[in-house]
Amino acid sequence: MTDMFKICQLFLFTLGLVILFNITIVIAQAGLLDGKVFAGQYREQHKRAVKEDELRFMNGQFHSIVYGQRGFNEGAYTTSAEEDKIYFEAETISPKRGKIKWHGIVHGDSIEVNYRWSKKGWLSDTKKDYSFNGTLKK
Repeated sequence: MTDMFKICQLFLFTLGLVILFNITIVIAQAGLLDGKVFAGQYREQHKRAVKEDELRFMNGQFHSIVYGQRGFNEGAYTTSAEEDKIYFEAETISPKRGKIKWHGIVHGDSIEVNYRWSKKGWLSDTKKDYSFNGTLKK
């Protein structure tokens, strides 16, 4: 075998290990926030009024108490960890009120979340952006 062929084999083997290692990390992080409940305040972007909400992570599902009362179902969430932060994404859906896409960061006992509520309308679509800041409920 030529040296170039051996180098290519070594490269492909190394690449395979890197891919396998990354897949293992993602699988190991499923449900990373399960059992955590965060209490805090949310507000619509560009508005002053704030309201209370509670965000829950249970059995791979994400749930907002306030939006649950408005007909939004629990939604599966995904996570990724980087140093001491956990990033998550989720989507919750209401058959009548549209969907909400959630993006957040958990850092220690604090959480910061941005989310967009959107609903397709007959004449026009609605989109509203919100933020939530809270702390771990103990």
